[in-house]
Amino acid sequence: MSGEKTVSRKVTWVHIVTFAFATAISYVLAVVSSLIFPVLGAPGVSALYVAAAIYVPLGIWMGMWGALAGYFSCFFLGLYPTGYSVVQSLVWSFADFLEALMPALVFRLGRVDPDFTVKRPKAAKLLPLFISSGTVLLLLGIVVQVLWGATYGEPFTTFYVFAVYVGSVLAIVGIVLGLFAGDKKTWMAHIAGIILASVVSGVWGSGTLTVFNFPPPLPAELFWPIFVGWVMGDLIVLSIIGTALLVSLTPVFKRTGLYVKGWWS
Repeated sequence: MSGEKTVSRKVTWVHIVTFAFATAISYVLAVVSSLIFPVLGAPGVSALYVAAAIYVPLGIWMGMWGALAGYFSCFFLGLYPTGYSVVQSLVWSFADFLEALMPALVFRLGRVDPDFTVKRPKAAKLLPLFISSGTVLLLLGIVVQVLWGATYGEPFTTFYVFAVYVGSVLAIVGIVLGLFAGDKKTWMAHIAGIILASVVSGVWGSGTLTVFNFPPPLPAELFWPIFVGWVMGDLIVLSIIGTALLVSLTPVFKRTGLYVKGWWS
């Protein structure tokens, strides 16, 4: 355990404000991600869904508040600019609700207190270096793609792809380092949460777009292309940016009344 003081409080206006702010930020990032990094043939689906890096960690920190932030940001994305109907968006949006819920379930049902600190001195220096380097590289790649790659193509697109893959490798090295040099329960729960979040949300999101809905807005044969793009993009975002936020901000949440031990408070 990290020895940090954990405070359990009732629901306050701070929880509600934080939830509303996270929902707004997630929606903006969802719109940008779906427009700049689309999965071809699937409006609203992104191959690099940066919004997930906001509401998934929030689910670990704040339980259902994070899951609801994921749901409502996805619902608004479905309405605009994606253009799905209200009913289609209501059903589809459970993908992001489940994405935030899965890691929260892993930590709470496993009774794992999120402790992303690293005890060994050398590892404590290397872990933030790998994860932060991977995050910076990914964000730099995104900026290059948005500003120049989307308009001019090469060599900016190649740099973007390079940044995504190298950033992913650096973050994975950091996660492995945390697994062996930090709290094993925390890092195992984090890894399981990333995988479950990506796969479960991918199944629901792709399925409701192509197989079942009222009616499904896309042809059934698009399920697998959408599913693969969805899962791979979420794995990258959660492994890099999501991990960076958890490592850096978990101690902050645990020192305040924002941290939720249960589901609401």
